[in-house]
Amino acid sequence: MPSLTPQQLMQQFAQKVARTRAYSYTWEFQERDPKTGKLGEKQIYQLEFLQPHYRKMTIIQRDLFSNGAVLIYNPDIDNRVHARKGLLRRVYEPNDPEIARFFETDLASILKDLERLFRGAKADSVKREKLGQREGYTLRFAPPKDAVQRVSLTLEARDLMPLRIEYADAQGTRSLRVFTEYAFPNLKPEDFKF
Repeated sequence: MPSLTPQQLMQQFAQKVARTRAYSYTWEFQERDPKTGKLGEKQIYQLEFLQPHYRKMTIIQRDLFSNGAVLIYNPDIDNRVHARKGLLRRVYEPNDPEIARFFETDLASILKDLERLFRGAKADSVKREKLGQREGYTLRFAPPKDAVQRVSLTLEARDLMPLRIEYADAQGTRSLRVFTEYAFPNLKPEDFKF
């Protein structure tokens, strides 16, 4: 494939997101600890998503209380988020701050935020890089007038799914997402029942 411009890469990622009906992925997330200024403990999640809105997130590793918890959103049945861990069950309103990030985990939400930051940004050339055994296209750009001063996005060269997204400000890395595996299962609405 000939070299891509930053705009072409973002456009191709947007097309990939728009035409992918069902997917699941696992990602590792780290966020800067405000006390130490360093990246905090690694958190691991798995998301299953079916267009247009069904989602199921399993917390694989976060803290002892959360590990193994499952959150499900299926507005065909109930317009609230149902969470369970073993015998414990809880219901959240969609605007509950405790689960705000749950609605920012699907690829469409991630893309929307990246497009917002990319608008008017100063971007470096797209580089082909290797992340472990995986080949990717890396785009680095500086958003104008935002608390995030630098974004580094790496999409897998084979299918343009995200491999790594890093947000940084003047103090360094604010948050880091590393996507470790993808699948495109034949999900159905029934898979999102609680």
